[in-house]
Amino acid sequence: MKLRVLSGFIKKEFKQITRDRKMIIAIFFVPVMQSILFGLALTSEVKNIQFAVVGKPTEMARRIETRAAASGWFKIADIRGVSILNPADLLIDRRAEAVLVMPDEGAEAAIERGGKPFQLLINATNAVRAQQAEGYIRSILLEVAAEKYPAAAQGGIIKIDTRVMFNHYMITPYFMIPALMAMSSFVVLMMVAGMALAKEKEAGTMEKLISSPATSVEIILGKTIPYFIIGLLVVGFICTIGVVAFGVPLRGHIWELGLTAGLFALAALSAAVFISTFASNQQSAMMGGFLYSMPAILLSGTFFPADNIPSYAHWLVYFNPLMYSVMSFRNIMLKGGDLAFFWQYSGLLFVLAVSMAAIGYKNFKSKLN
Repeated sequence: MKLRVLSGFIKKEFKQITRDRKMIIAIFFVPVMQSILFGLALTSEVKNIQFAVVGKPTEMARRIETRAAASGWFKIADIRGVSILNPADLLIDRRAEAVLVMPDEGAEAAIERGGKPFQLLINATNAVRAQQAEGYIRSILLEVAAEKYPAAAQGGIIKIDTRVMFNHYMITPYFMIPALMAMSSFVVLMMVAGMALAKEKEAGTMEKLISSPATSVEIILGKTIPYFIIGLLVVGFICTIGVVAFGVPLRGHIWELGLTAGLFALAALSAAVFISTFASNQQSAMMGGFLYSMPAILLSGTFFPADNIPSYAHWLVYFNPLMYSVMSFRNIMLKGGDLAFFWQYSGLLFVLAVSMAAIGYKNFKSKLN
């Protein structure tokens, strides 16, 4: 092996890499973006938990609220003016994620008499978040009780009756399957649809489409409708596997799942069309789809709670169709499809999908012209 020849090839390859802007972006942009997301925006530590203390407003109840707010883990839910006949309604109405119900006679009296236990209600649609929230609240309750009743706190007299809602056994597939329905469909649509459109350019058949009597709308619809159907089939397939094989509950309506999946597929295909207008070949389309898909998945709440993202980066979440879909699928399957939440997220997803479709169509039409 001749080192001179080898060094010549190495120099040539480096020159080609530095001339290709897309390659430079792939090499440097992805690591930088991962470092920023994982180092600053994404964390598995649970924060911003909406927490409420319900019951007789004793001194200990106020101290628990104060300690929770000061910990940085919780935000005290605003339940002023709310008629609380059943504390579980606070979780159902999404006013709180965790509710600590004081004993009827008050916290101090219950501890002194060894009476009724404290009741803790937790929303477990996000199993990881629920487990950490339960640990935090138990720790705070025992710390506050130990300041006045150290013997009771250490002797196990204080009892906490935990009631987990929407995912009673905090089973991971219940939490992950609804997210995978959106994530898998998203990856398929972004990669396959974008590459299919770029293939027309690479094969030289895009010119034939342009010169044909077909309009730009007909070309876009003809190229994307098959993948729209495929996206819906992927969602249905994973949903069926989750329900049949893993026992994931389907408490909501099928039409809610279908509407959410349709809006989501429209948004994903619109993004794929937009990216494909900048790609000259399938490799570029695949790279562009990857660069868009990775931050979208990380900021969707699939693996890391979206509420944990700091405010300076949290605005990105609101432009992510995957986040709306993940939250909607979990709401439909685990909570029964709360209509107020469903229509709110469906409306936001519709606006985002239509906006992305308009941008994708305009750019695709300009490229055709």
